[in-house]
Amino acid sequence: MRKFALATALAASLPLAAAASPSYTYVGAGYVGAEPDGGSSLHGFGLEGSFALQEDIHLMADFFRVKDSPVTLRRNRIAAGYNMPVNERTDFVARLGWSFAKASVSNVGSNSDDGIFGQAGVRGMVTPELELNAFLSYDDVESKVSFDVGAVYNFSPDFGVVLGYTYSSNLETWQLGLRYNF
Repeated sequence: MRKFALATALAASLPLAAAASPSYTYVGAGYVGAEPDGGSSLHGFGLEGSFALQEDIHLMADFFRVKDSPVTLRRNRIAAGYNMPVNERTDFVARLGWSFAKASVSNVGSNSDDGIFGQAGVRGMVTPELELNAFLSYDDVESKVSFDVGAVYNFSPDFGVVLGYTYSSNLETWQLGLRYNF
Protein backbone atom coordinates (compact mmCIF):
# COMPACT_ATOMS: atom_id res chain seq x y z
CA MET A 1 0.00 0.00 0.00
CA ARG A 2 2.88 2.40 0.77
CA LYS A 3 4.37 1.80 -2.69
CA PHE A 4 1.01 2.60 -4.31
CA ALA A 5 0.67 5.83 -2.29
CA LEU A 6 4.25 6.82 -3.17
CA ALA A 7 3.69 6.08 -6.87
CA THR A 8 0.42 8.05 -6.86
CA ALA A 9 2.08 11.05 -5.20
CA LEU A 10 4.95 10.93 -7.70
CA ALA A 11 2.58 10.70 -10.68
CA ALA A 12 0.51 13.62 -9.36
CA SER A 13 3.63 15.78 -9.19
CA LEU A 14 4.75 15.10 -12.79
CA PRO A 15 2.49 17.71 -14.48
CA LEU A 16 3.77 20.32 -12.03
CA ALA A 17 7.37 19.53 -12.93
CA ALA A 18 6.53 19.62 -16.65
CA ALA A 19 5.09 23.13 -16.31
CA ALA A 20 8.11 24.68 -14.55
CA SER A 21 8.90 26.84 -17.60
CA PRO A 22 6.83 28.00 -20.61
CA SER A 23 6.34 25.60 -23.53
CA TYR A 24 7.78 26.53 -26.94
CA THR A 25 6.14 23.68 -28.86
CA TYR A 26 2.40 24.25 -29.31
CA VAL A 27 -0.45 24.99 -31.72
CA GLY A 28 -3.47 27.15 -31.01
CA ALA A 29 -6.61 28.60 -32.54
CA GLY A 30 -9.40 30.90 -31.48
CA TYR A 31 -11.44 34.08 -31.75
CA VAL A 32 -9.73 37.37 -32.64
CA GLY A 33 -11.28 40.81 -32.38
CA ALA A 34 -9.75 44.02 -33.73
CA GLU A 35 -10.57 47.69 -33.54
CA PRO A 36 -8.76 49.94 -36.02
CA ASP A 37 -8.26 53.58 -35.05
CA GLY A 38 -11.44 55.39 -36.08
CA GLY A 39 -13.08 52.19 -37.36
CA SER A 40 -15.67 49.69 -36.24
CA SER A 41 -14.93 46.43 -34.49
CA LEU A 42 -13.83 43.53 -36.67
CA HIS A 43 -14.22 39.87 -35.70
CA GLY A 44 -12.65 36.67 -36.95
CA PHE A 45 -10.23 33.89 -36.12
CA GLY A 46 -6.55 33.32 -35.55
CA LEU A 47 -4.02 30.51 -35.61
CA GLU A 48 -0.66 30.34 -33.84
CA GLY A 49 2.13 27.86 -33.41
CA SER A 50 5.64 27.44 -32.12
CA PHE A 51 8.20 24.68 -32.43
CA ALA A 52 11.28 24.34 -30.22
CA LEU A 53 14.31 23.47 -32.35
CA GLN A 54 16.61 23.33 -29.31
CA GLU A 55 16.23 24.19 -25.66
CA ASP A 56 16.73 27.92 -26.36
CA ILE A 57 15.77 28.35 -30.05
CA HIS A 58 12.27 28.14 -31.52
CA LEU A 59 10.27 29.02 -34.62
CA MET A 60 6.90 30.75 -34.32
CA ALA A 61 4.13 31.67 -36.72
CA ASP A 62 0.75 33.31 -36.34
CA PHE A 63 -2.12 34.35 -38.58
CA PHE A 64 -5.35 36.23 -38.09
CA ARG A 65 -8.20 37.30 -40.31
CA VAL A 66 -10.90 39.69 -39.09
CA LYS A 67 -13.85 41.10 -40.98
CA ASP A 68 -16.83 43.41 -40.69
CA SER A 69 -18.46 43.86 -44.05
CA PRO A 70 -17.07 45.41 -46.22
CA VAL A 71 -13.63 45.58 -44.45
CA THR A 72 -11.26 42.62 -44.06
CA LEU A 73 -7.85 42.66 -42.34
CA ARG A 74 -5.33 39.82 -42.49
CA ARG A 75 -1.88 39.43 -40.92
CA ASN A 76 0.72 36.63 -41.17
CA ARG A 77 3.99 36.50 -39.23
CA ILE A 78 6.81 34.00 -39.06
CA ALA A 79 9.92 34.39 -36.91
CA ALA A 80 12.86 32.66 -35.31
CA GLY A 81 13.12 33.11 -31.57
CA TYR A 82 15.67 32.87 -28.81
CA ASN A 83 14.59 32.19 -25.23
CA MET A 84 16.96 32.64 -22.28
CA PRO A 85 16.02 31.66 -18.72
CA VAL A 86 15.89 34.56 -16.28
CA ASN A 87 15.09 32.08 -13.49
CA GLU A 88 13.58 28.58 -13.38
CA ARG A 89 10.05 29.84 -14.24
CA THR A 90 10.67 32.94 -16.39
CA ASP A 91 12.29 33.37 -19.82
CA PHE A 92 13.46 36.42 -21.73
CA VAL A 93 12.32 35.97 -25.35
CA ALA A 94 13.55 37.75 -28.51
CA ARG A 95 12.15 37.06 -32.00
CA LEU A 96 12.99 38.35 -35.46
CA GLY A 97 11.08 37.53 -38.61
CA TRP A 98 8.80 38.56 -41.44
CA SER A 99 5.30 40.06 -41.37
CA PHE A 100 2.69 40.37 -44.13
CA ALA A 101 -0.55 42.38 -43.81
CA LYS A 102 -3.43 42.97 -46.17
CA ALA A 103 -6.45 45.27 -45.83
CA SER A 104 -9.29 45.10 -48.30
CA VAL A 105 -12.64 46.77 -48.81
CA SER A 106 -15.26 45.00 -50.93
CA ASN A 107 -15.81 46.61 -54.35
CA VAL A 108 -13.06 49.18 -53.65
CA GLY A 109 -9.75 47.29 -53.59
CA SER A 110 -7.00 46.17 -51.29
CA ASN A 111 -3.62 47.21 -50.01
CA SER A 112 -0.87 44.87 -48.81
CA ASP A 113 2.64 45.23 -47.44
CA ASP A 114 5.36 43.13 -45.85
CA GLY A 115 8.42 43.79 -43.76
CA ILE A 116 10.54 43.00 -40.74
CA PHE A 117 8.93 41.94 -37.48
CA GLY A 118 10.77 42.04 -34.13
CA GLN A 119 9.68 41.23 -30.62
CA ALA A 120 11.24 41.18 -27.14
CA GLY A 121 9.65 40.32 -23.82
CA VAL A 122 9.15 37.84 -21.02
CA ARG A 123 7.15 34.66 -20.51
CA GLY A 124 6.77 33.35 -16.99
CA MET A 125 4.93 30.65 -15.08
CA VAL A 126 3.20 32.32 -12.13
CA THR A 127 1.88 28.92 -11.03
CA PRO A 128 2.40 25.51 -12.65
CA GLU A 129 -0.84 26.13 -14.59
CA LEU A 130 -0.75 29.89 -15.30
CA GLU A 131 1.65 31.62 -17.69
CA LEU A 132 1.75 35.40 -18.05
CA ASN A 133 3.63 37.14 -20.86
CA ALA A 134 4.41 40.66 -22.03
CA PHE A 135 6.16 41.83 -25.22
CA LEU A 136 7.17 44.97 -27.06
CA SER A 137 6.87 44.40 -30.80
CA TYR A 138 7.92 46.35 -33.87
CA ASP A 139 6.25 45.64 -37.20
CA ASP A 140 7.76 47.30 -40.28
CA VAL A 141 4.44 46.97 -42.14
CA GLU A 142 2.85 49.63 -39.95
CA SER A 143 6.13 51.17 -38.71
CA LYS A 144 4.57 50.96 -35.26
CA VAL A 145 5.55 49.66 -31.87
CA SER A 146 2.91 47.60 -30.08
CA PHE A 147 2.54 46.32 -26.54
CA ASP A 148 1.31 42.73 -26.14
CA VAL A 149 0.14 41.07 -22.92
CA GLY A 150 -1.31 37.62 -22.49
CA ALA A 151 -2.08 34.68 -20.28
CA VAL A 152 -2.27 30.93 -20.79
CA TYR A 153 -4.12 28.79 -18.27
CA ASN A 154 -3.13 25.13 -18.72
CA PHE A 155 -6.02 23.05 -17.39
CA SER A 156 -3.98 19.92 -18.23
CA PRO A 157 -0.35 19.38 -19.31
CA ASP A 158 -1.53 19.25 -22.94
CA PHE A 159 -4.39 21.79 -23.18
CA GLY A 160 -4.75 25.42 -22.20
CA VAL A 161 -6.90 28.51 -22.67
CA VAL A 162 -5.22 31.59 -24.18
CA LEU A 163 -6.18 35.22 -23.56
CA GLY A 164 -4.29 38.06 -25.25
CA TYR A 165 -4.41 41.81 -25.91
CA THR A 166 -2.28 43.95 -28.23
CA TYR A 167 -2.23 47.75 -28.32
CA SER A 168 -0.67 50.02 -30.92
CA SER A 169 -1.58 53.60 -31.80
CA ASN A 170 -3.72 52.57 -34.78
CA LEU A 171 -4.99 49.04 -33.96
CA GLU A 172 -6.07 47.11 -30.88
CA THR A 173 -6.57 43.34 -31.02
CA TRP A 174 -7.66 40.74 -28.49
CA GLN A 175 -7.86 36.98 -28.66
CA LEU A 176 -9.45 34.09 -26.82
CA GLY A 177 -8.55 30.56 -27.84
CA LEU A 178 -7.30 27.08 -27.05
CA ARG A 179 -3.73 25.82 -27.14
CA TYR A 180 -2.35 22.30 -27.43
CA ASN A 181 1.16 21.75 -26.04
CA PHE A 182 3.13 18.79 -27.37
